Amino acid sequence: MAVLIGIVLLSTTTSPDRTKPPSVAADTVIVMEVRDTLLVERPVGAVEGATSSVFVVDGDGLLLRRVRVEYGRASSSLIQIVSGVSPGDRIIVSDMHAWDPFDRLQLRSR
Repeated sequence: MAVLIGIVLLSTTTSPDRTKPPSVAADTVIVMEVRDTLLVERPVGAVEGATSSVFVVDGDGLLLRRVRVEYGRASSSLIQIVSGVSPGDRIIVSDMHAWDPFDRLQLRSR
């Protein structure tokens, strides 16, 4: 039996000119500039300041490996990853909760 899942792959990137995502407190928007921060599109369920996991796509593009990540600041669409992945890693930001029991997944092309 084959299971088809839709996934979104994004490469993690750093930018020396990028700022941390803004935060809002007491109707005030705070933007803090931090150089060389690792920002990604916010994965489903990612929470600012939390520790979680994401699937990283290995080099050949067919094996997904779960890695633990620590999130930093977040906006509605971006989140900082403080540890767990490196610039250039490809991660899945789609909802992967159905695969929580697994640490590794293999993709098959059709």
